[in-house]
Amino acid sequence: MIKSLYTRVVVAFIIAVMIGLVGSLLVTNRMFEKQMQDWMKEDTSRSAENMMVILREADPERWGLILQRFADMKSSYISIYDSSGKKQASSSTSFTVSEDQVVQVLSGSSYQEFIDNRNHELPAWLMGFPLKRGTEAFALFIQPNYMTISHSIKNSIQLNLLIVLVLGGLVMVVAAQYLVKPLNMLTKATRELAKGNFNVQMNLKRNDEIGILTQSFDEMTKELKQLEQMRQDFVSNVSHEIQSPLTSIIGFTKALKSSTMPVAERLYYLDIIQSESERLSRLSDNLLKLASLESKHHPFQKTTYRLDEQIRHVAVVCEPLWSAKRLHLELNLPKTVIAADEDLLNQVWINLLGNSIKFTPEEGKIRIRASAEVHQVKVTITDTGIGIPEAELSMIFHQFYKADRSRTGAAEGSGLGLSLVRKIVSMHNGTVAVSSKEGEGTTVTVVLPSTD
Repeated sequence: MIKSLYTRVVVAFIIAVMIGLVGSLLVTNRMFEKQMQDWMKEDTSRSAENMMVILREADPERWGLILQRFADMKSSYISIYDSSGKKQASSSTSFTVSEDQVVQVLSGSSYQEFIDNRNHELPAWLMGFPLKRGTEAFALFIQPNYMTISHSIKNSIQLNLLIVLVLGGLVMVVAAQYLVKPLNMLTKATRELAKGNFNVQMNLKRNDEIGILTQSFDEMTKELKQLEQMRQDFVSNVSHEIQSPLTSIIGFTKALKSSTMPVAERLYYLDIIQSESERLSRLSDNLLKLASLESKHHPFQKTTYRLDEQIRHVAVVCEPLWSAKRLHLELNLPKTVIAADEDLLNQVWINLLGNSIKFTPEEGKIRIRASAEVHQVKVTITDTGIGIPEAELSMIFHQFYKADRSRTGAAEGSGLGLSLVRKIVSMHNGTVAVSSKEGEGTTVTVVLPSTD
């Protein structure tokens, strides 16, 4: 069984060419037959007229020689019969005609018959012509001899077809190598990819289907490399995020084993352990939510509800946080109706408002506005917080991204909040954008389709 694509392509081409050549040979033979017969018929008639002119003027004793010369020149069998039906001269002893045919021509009528003579390569015309020499009547019979002509032409045709087959086969051997070589390269690259080598690139400059295939392979490899890097970063970040609170919990738990520790210090350590445990719980919860949303199997239940009331409720829930920092919260929320998943959007407002509270200094200001526009609803949350450097704006939606702690001095976070926000908004076919100036504050704009 042929396994190599290269061999299959070459063999398939040769078979296809052979079938085509055999078919063309059959068609050519048929066409050659017809054309040859028509040409021989016309040529024999013209030759007979010229021959009869010569025979009328020549001595009958020389007719045999004349017939032989004509027969050799025209590749034909020629015979002459006298008025008694006796063969007067002939170019070949094997060429004979019937008595009825002779009688018909001697009576003054021409004779034509298409016969299939097995001695000839092709069927031929037997033609008889009445010949008058003075008062004597003769019958001239000519039958073209196809043997030499047909053999020569057919051999030439077959040789040409064979040359076409050989040259075509050689060209296909080279062409198939050109076609199959990139596929072999692609196979090797795929094996390397399966081993985990994501640095494989084909870099094949072709505009055909194979070029498109290799280009798609290179794009796939690049994406896989990015996914692998994201996976490694994700594992590294998760490990770091889990390890940090676990280290604190383990350290302070060991310290609590001391029986001489003052009660106040013991309670302080217990508060830290509780805080780090809650941090682990939030991290786990966010990871589960993000994984559920990324899986595309998360339940998505659209309902029509009042968006302004939802945001007011979130502000009330977060009141202990912004009140503790004496922040001024300004709400500009006209009646706004939207069709969305209420639970998921609730998570968006909690995360965004929580970030504003976290990064806004004491006695700062947070302003939340909602407005209904053409086929969309826009919600903006603006704070007077520390802001985000322009170089970091493109990274804030990345998983586990955190602002510089030395700059913010803010409470610990998992770095997953804005990733969840972007995913939830995207599920609603909306957009989220952030504009910020370092030291002046940040504005987050969420645009969602309206119920219209």
